[in-house]
This record gives sequence, structure tokens and C-alpha cells, in this order.
Amino acid sequence: MLYIFDMGGVLVHSFDVMPQAASLMGMQEHELRSHAAPDLEALMAGRLSGPEFWSRFEKRSGFKAADDYWSSLFAPELDIGMEDFIRKLGESDRVVCGSNTVDSHYDYLKAKGMYDCFEAVYVSNIMGLCKPDLEFWRFILKAEQADPGDVVFIDDMLENIVAARRLGIQALHYTGIENLRSELALIARHETERVTTGGS
Repeated sequence: MLYIFDMGGVLVHSFDVMPQAASLMGMQEHELRSHAAPDLEALMAGRLSGPEFWSRFEKRSGFKAADDYWSSLFAPELDIGMEDFIRKLGESDRVVCGSNTVDSHYDYLKAKGMYDCFEAVYVSNIMGLCKPDLEFWRFILKAEQADPGDVVFIDDMLENIVAARRLGIQALHYTGIENLRSELALIARHETERVTTGGS
């Protein structure tokens, strides 16, 4: 079985820089998100750098960022329990990361060793593809030479779960590690029964 884990909201927390960035610029968070939305995909797909993003943001909104807040405010916390869980899962199955991110966040997480529990890392800023685009998962399936029916994807965003399921991937909406344990146990039981009976 191939397991694909999202990063933010699953393995790391406190990663969203927008609330603090909005406060520093003297604006409401919903305003910042609205003005940021047109360029977010390009940023995550690696087509815009952080400084380029904020330059375009200033022209659009009239609010100036004093720094590249994607970099300067990024201070994620690693979920040690989830990291241990992923490492144990990796003892018997292949476990990879599939995440939307930006250049500075990827560099930070890589330097801190936060991707080390994965056997491979697939990130939007390098792939040039972002969830929920179906091509994001097709890229990983091809790279891993995996059949969708033999893949489990875990993500905290429902829109990504819905998209992955369209490809036949078993996608689980992450709400906490205990629920995930229960859901994966059910999948493992079903897989054992399928192999034992020769069914599908």
C-alpha cells in the first residue's frame, strides 16, 4: 500500500502566516485572503517568488508588506505523535508526502528535517501542480508506479479529499490522529479480507 500524507494541518501545525501578516499590515484577515487569492496558486506552483507575490499584492490592495511574510513569519510546529505514527507505518508500507507549499516553506521544513519521516516528497512548488488539480495525484501515481486502488491519501482539506476520490484513491479527511488510526485499521482489515478471499 502507498500512503500519501499532506503536510500542513496533518504533520505540522501553526503554519498559517496570514493572520499575523494581516495584523502587521493593519488589515482584516479576510481582506488579506481576498487580495492574495489571485496569486496563491502561482506562488504554490513555484511560478512566483515570495517577494514577487507581495509586490503584486501591494499593487492590488494598496497595502505594503514590510517583509516577505511567507518566510519571516513561518514557524510551524511538528506533531511528534504523528511523526512517530508515520515512521511506524513506513516500516511495512511506502509512505510519501504530497503537499501544497511555497519555496520558503519547503526550504525551511527540509532544513529542519521535518520531511525525514517520508520516503519521498512531492510538493507543489517543485511539481508545478497544486491540489486539488487531479494532475497533482496523477503525477505522484506515475512517479510511484501505483494503482489508485492501492493508495491511501490523508489531508485536512475536504476539497482535496473529494478530488482524490475522483481518481479512485482511498482518501481520508484528517481530523485527528485517533480517528486516522481507526480509519486505517478498517482499510487494513478490508485489504486483508480481500487478499484472503481473492475478492476485490
